[in-house]
Amino acid sequence: MQKHLLTIAVATITGSLALSGQAMAEQHENENGQGNGQNQQQSVQEAQGLYATENIMGSDVYHVDDTDEEVGEVTNILIDDEGKISALVLDTGGLWGIGGDEVVVGLEHFSVETERDENATFGEGATIHRIMVDATEEELENFPSYEEDWFDEERSRLIEQRGMRGSAWQGEGVSGGTWGKEGGVDED
Repeated sequence: MQKHLLTIAVATITGSLALSGQAMAEQHENENGQGNGQNQQQSVQEAQGLYATENIMGSDVYHVDDTDEEVGEVTNILIDDEGKISALVLDTGGLWGIGGDEVVVGLEHFSVETERDENATFGEGATIHRIMVDATEEELENFPSYEEDWFDEERSRLIEQRGMRGSAWQGEGVSGGTWGKEGGVDED
């Protein structure tokens, strides 16, 4: 069952990352006056198929207009009830990973560039991701801080927005129980 849920999560992440990359590339080109179809086709990266979160976590984050300006590192990936990526949490500022702030960067503000080593074996080192954001390190200071209050408010907002629809995390045909008061699963 855990493997099935992981498969659903990875498949959903794949679609979300591919779409966010294309949308951000098109938006960036339109803002720079390069909005013709040929340029858009060249800038959109070929989809990878599946993305492993372990390869994205810890990825360096760069400003889209200055690819040498590292503005942070991915520390978390936020996924909504539909199994889609909602945002990335970035560690910004600080020196050598100390004293930085964690900020929430929505899907509309980032894209993923992927480099694959075709000679590498499956796993670590086979895929490297660069996350591109449309904000400088200074601008990221104005993004929401990743804190418990923000998380609780955002979760409540999304639940209200979504209504009483079920969660994508409940697969069809999977039998199970409900979470009990004792912290375990009560069989139905």
